[in-house]
This record gives sequence, structure tokens and C-alpha cells, in this order.
Amino acid sequence: MGRSNRRQGRPSSGGGGGRSPTPPSSKPAWRETFDSWGGLPVFGSIAAVLVVIGLLIYSNRPGASVGAEEWVPIERVAVNGRSAGDPSAPVKIVAFEDFQCPFCQKFTHETEPALLEEFVNTGKVQIQFVPYSFLGEESKKAAEAAECAADQNRFWDYHDVLYLRQGAENSGVFTTGNLKRYAREVQGVFNDFDLSKFDDCLDSGVKRPLIENLAQQAAASGISSTPTFTVNGALMAGAQPIEVFREAIKKAQDALAMPGGTPAATPTAAP
Repeated sequence: MGRSNRRQGRPSSGGGGGRSPTPPSSKPAWRETFDSWGGLPVFGSIAAVLVVIGLLIYSNRPGASVGAEEWVPIERVAVNGRSAGDPSAPVKIVAFEDFQCPFCQKFTHETEPALLEEFVNTGKVQIQFVPYSFLGEESKKAAEAAECAADQNRFWDYHDVLYLRQGAENSGVFTTGNLKRYAREVQGVFNDFDLSKFDDCLDSGVKRPLIENLAQQAAASGISSTPTFTVNGALMAGAQPIEVFREAIKKAQDALAMPGGTPAATPTAAP
């Protein structure tokens, strides 16, 4: 009889050189790979680092961009922080504004230049800006940045750049990244402006308590909208034209000319 060419299989024994099959794992393959790379502790740490990096990138993102119009500095005399004009001027104007407020921008572009030329730069009026930042987080960040510029006595220059670049409320125009970029516009004209000092100030958040305190003082004093002005203590709301300011200043001057005439108290003790 012929022999079959098919080899007979031989069952594997437990000893000798035979190898028993590996018992099936209770974990899926992806989990075994995951655990072999360090598991949750390693991947959790990586995720935390990525979140921090993402937050830093987001807070420093360029954000929306508004306008490419070149900023040209405006002349102001006797600048001291958020004040401009002779400190001994008989008429004091306090301006309560939010950097995101479109009517504040309207006042800055349409009325303030004439106010400066006729009254502030001639020694008749001193004007003080008080940030009343209530329109959102970007209002507060912009006000903080302006305070950081004020540390180098460049508040008003930075103030003008902010209003030149103003966009829709909380649209990304006043992100940290953009606020730093606007500081570079100031430095491009005034090369003694220390950008590192400005950036450190803004990143630290050191100005936030002041900005919040000023807003609380303004609200407690009855200021309910921006822009609102006081002219020797008399309230005037809205982005009024120069004619209205002329009238208010004349009234304040006439009151001072009367026997015993003194300016009324400013409704907030704004530093």
C-alpha cells in the first residue's frame, strides 16, 4: 500500500522544547500600547502642558485687526499720567470713558482736538481721563494697557492709538497680542518707550485692581454711561460737540468769577 505524503500532526506536550501559546489579554491592543507609553500619568501631564500653551497662544493672539490708518501724535501740554493741561487751570474736566465705547471714540476724534486747541493747550482747562470699563473683558484689558503706558507717561499717546484701532465690542481687537502691537506703534514714534517694561506690566495683571476700583467708584458716583464728563463738577453726558463744551466751560468760568466762587467737587476721587 502506498504511504500518504500528509504528515500527521503531533499534539504539543507541556515539556521539552515546545512553547505554550500566550494567554489572551483582557485589554484591547490600544490600551496595551497606551499603558506601555506611560498611561494616564504621562498623557495627563502632556495634556495639561498643551492646555497651558493653548491659553498663552489664545491670550496673545493677534485677534481682529481694524484699520491701517497711520497714527499721528496729538500735541498736549503738561501731560501727567491720565491728565493733560496746566494743573492750576481754573476749569477741570473729568472724562469717564470706555475704550470700546463708539461714542467715546466719536468724542475723541470729533470734539477733543478742538477742546485741546482752544482750552487745554492754552492753560484754561485741565482734562483728566478716568477709565470706566464696563463693556467687557477687552475694555478692562485695554484700560490696563493704557495704565501700563501711563507708567512711562505715554497714556495719551496710547489712548489715541486705542481709539484709532477700536472695533466691534469684544471682537478680538483688544487682545493682549494686539495691545502689545499697539504699544509698538507708540515706540515707533517715541523710541524711549520701553516695550519690555510695558509687556511685563500688561502680562502681570498688576493694573486690574485699579481699573476695577475706578469703575466701582464711577458707578457709585452715579455715572451710568460713557462718555460722561464733569466740568468743575457739573455733569454732562454724551459725545457732545465743541459748542456744548464751550458753553459749559463759560458757565464754569462765570461761576468762578462770582464772589466766593469755587468749583464743585468731582463726583469720584479718581487717582
